[in-house]
Amino acid sequence: MLYRYPPLLPKDFYMHRVAHPRRLGFEEANATCEDGVQWILSFFGDCVDTNLKLLGFAVGFVSLLLWLVPLFPQLYENYRTKRCEGLSVYFLMFWMIGDTCNMIGAVLTHQQPLQQIIGVYYIIQDMVLISQFVYYTRLYQANRQGMIAGSSIIVPVFLFGIFGLSSFLPSQTDVLPSVETGFKPGRRLVSDELLSESFGAPPIFDGYKDVAGYIIGSIAAICYFAGRIPQLLRNYYRKSCEGLSLAMFYIIVVANLTYGLSVILETDSTGWIYLLRHLPWLAGSLGCCFFDMMMIAQYYYYTRKNSRAMNILTDERENLLEGGGEHED
Repeated sequence: MLYRYPPLLPKDFYMHRVAHPRRLGFEEANATCEDGVQWILSFFGDCVDTNLKLLGFAVGFVSLLLWLVPLFPQLYENYRTKRCEGLSVYFLMFWMIGDTCNMIGAVLTHQQPLQQIIGVYYIIQDMVLISQFVYYTRLYQANRQGMIAGSSIIVPVFLFGIFGLSSFLPSQTDVLPSVETGFKPGRRLVSDELLSESFGAPPIFDGYKDVAGYIIGSIAAICYFAGRIPQLLRNYYRKSCEGLSLAMFYIIVVANLTYGLSVILETDSTGWIYLLRHLPWLAGSLGCCFFDMMMIAQYYYYTRKNSRAMNILTDERENLLEGGGEHED
């Protein structure tokens, strides 16, 4: 899993895994969205009243669907091999922090129930993966050696994830809450008002909560981005990507690309301010694609290299056996 990544619904400043275009509140929009698609407005809070916005929403919805399943291939791979040595514990930590920030932001800002449900779903996936990591690297091997009776281990899977991960880290990492950065009526930042009056442009932020959400959301995006570095290093030091699911990488790359495309499509209809407010997530998304492609390249490189080395060893062994048989004759 290599770029939890990600960003909840709809696509606000603190969100990275999910990409649903949304008109920002400071824009001159029809508050009732009479010309928009009503079911989209009801479920996602997104005013889709043009064909371009509909295309952006469709692309964002594809990204959402992809982000619901990227961990499934990795979870199955771990279950099939009963091993998690290929995963970096720091990658798991960064991904969990990013998803937790997104979830806290959705709860504190009273986002729609669907957003909060998806946020919980993301965290549950993370906890299951972390639980697999703790179980297969610590408990499963000991159980196979007879040190722990398998029937006596009856612990909820999420407890492994919460309490077990700390044993792999030298120190604890604080998780910063995320705050909504969407439009809130009220007083704007003085600096934004001065900027707006000076250049005739709409303010970028709508208040101090807006700025806090932007900063914390950027931190969450950095966590998704930075988590790939220790995973790349782990692959390099091991000279192998064994245990990592290639299908997961492909899903994440497509999910990030569709996210970036949805932001660009929305920018065409809402203006440069929208792009500026989503710039950290857009940069993080494209940056994650770069690192994910590097990991895919690592996967193929080390697989071919190790396969060639194995073939050479097999040939040498066969030659030795044949040579030994001729000597006996």
